[in-house]
Amino acid sequence: MVSFGRSRGGQLAMNDAVFSPGSCWKCDQCAINHRSICRGASEEALRELGRLSHLRRFEKGQVIIAQGDEADLVGNVISGIVKLTNMSMGGHQNIVGLLFPSDFFGRAYADLARFSYEAATDVTLCCMSRHAFENFLGRHPDMEHEILLSTLDELDATREWAAMNSSHTTMQRVATFFFILSRRSDHVFCDAQKRHRMTNPVIALPIGRRDIAAYLGTTPETLSRNIQTLVRKHVIRPIDTNHFELTDTKGLIEHSGETREDLVSMSRADRPNEGFTDQA
Repeated sequence: MVSFGRSRGGQLAMNDAVFSPGSCWKCDQCAINHRSICRGASEEALRELGRLSHLRRFEKGQVIIAQGDEADLVGNVISGIVKLTNMSMGGHQNIVGLLFPSDFFGRAYADLARFSYEAATDVTLCCMSRHAFENFLGRHPDMEHEILLSTLDELDATREWAAMNSSHTTMQRVATFFFILSRRSDHVFCDAQKRHRMTNPVIALPIGRRDIAAYLGTTPETLSRNIQTLVRKHVIRPIDTNHFELTDTKGLIEHSGETREDLVSMSRADRPNEGFTDQA
């Protein structure tokens, strides 16, 4: 998860999501099982997960789990991006996290959801009943260990991001955010034909610029100026409003004020994007 409103009015309820039975997606053919919590599962555990899980598809803007509701759903993000939001006592909704493919969503061993989970893009989720998953963990301590490691990694990344966000310039925060997206968001690129012709990672902005600016502690105008600076310096190249080609990875790292190792740690990406040239 990358740690980061909008009102719930007019959004579709969870039951309106497209549902697919579990038989349509075999765990041994899953595109993310080597990176998700399932990577440590035995063959027996994978078979059981296949029986417990099913695919659900949510359109952009649909609420998956609402804050304060019963937390009866957990699972993995297969494709797309999920955003976590928190509603304050004053009614202001803030983005507190983004979940990418292979990230775990939901909260085991908790009755109520502390955050809302919303589809930032069209998403496909591998879903399980929370109670069934908790019983499964009791029978498979190796999987419980994977959940613990995933939680600790997420906590480390959140702490690193918080420390960086409190001490860096706006440009450094923008560059860091773009580096994270370059490692984790190329799968949501809008035009497959254009994407095929590229040799560099693509940065896809999964939320609006106003939300990004609020998360980075700046204004939309300042955010736009910093993006234009990166464009003028040929660090990134605009493809459309929400997509940029990363043409100079080393330059982006230099603008972030961080080491590559720290940036990779904050992104929690298990490995670089396949098929791209790493220029750092």
